[in-house]
Amino acid sequence: MRFSSIALSAAFVSLMGVVSTAQAQTGAWNSVTLSWTTPGDDSLTGTASQFDIRYSTSAITAANFASATRWTGAPAPAAPGTHQSTVVTGLAPSTTYYFAMKTGDEVPNWSGMSNVIQKITAAAPDTVRPAALADVQITGSTETTLALRWTATGDDSLTGTATSYDVRYSTSPITTANWASATQATGEPAPVAAGGTQTYTLTGLTRQTTYYLAIKAIDDAGNASALSNPLSGATPDLTAPAAVRDLAVGFVWFGWHTTHTDVHHRESSPAAPPLATWID
Repeated sequence: MRFSSIALSAAFVSLMGVVSTAQAQTGAWNSVTLSWTTPGDDSLTGTASQFDIRYSTSAITAANFASATRWTGAPAPAAPGTHQSTVVTGLAPSTTYYFAMKTGDEVPNWSGMSNVIQKITAAAPDTVRPAALADVQITGSTETTLALRWTATGDDSLTGTATSYDVRYSTSPITTANWASATQATGEPAPVAAGGTQTYTLTGLTRQTTYYLAIKAIDDAGNASALSNPLSGATPDLTAPAAVRDLAVGFVWFGWHTTHTDVHHRESSPAAPPLATWID
């Protein structure tokens, strides 16, 4: 017997032609979920025997249906009116695909072709992180700052342009294990293309203190590089002591008690020493 045509739907794609009661399903970068309402063996009654689901990167028509790729993971037909679905896998990312299907009975008699739907797969996830910065160095310092310089890496290892930097510092060596507890800097520069030179001044530091630093490069997918090369630097003490502003000349008085004999001696001795003297 002949069948009623199936109204097919796919993830976030509007149906072309036939209106479907099926709900849209979620797709992925390498797969698309198709759903439909199952017809019967004899039009809308009984249970059919099989589905023939096809997909192609070109529009599917009744004339080229057989030349489109057949999806072999289709489920067996359920009772008429049942909502069924299948996930077509092994697709390429960022690619437009067309889908259509037919239903067959035990003979097999084949239904007409369903509505054709179109779906663009998502972009493949970015799993390649930026390469670690390998030549970070301290180029200068003040009591409260350290000047840094490094060569930029890329978005994907050593190619492209990363999205951001995460500069951290601590008074203890920074490792992967304690990275999250290190102080995060602010105002890092936007990355330039891989191979370019970058500079940054870390501020808000304390003088005469040794700091340990590390940097990660981050791409647009949130992939972070490994830690940069380890480095440390100390802020100097450039502040001299304050000048003395109250220097003055002092007067010191020397005196003593005398006996009667001393007085007689002083009166008869014109060369006796004075009773007081100035000193500087």
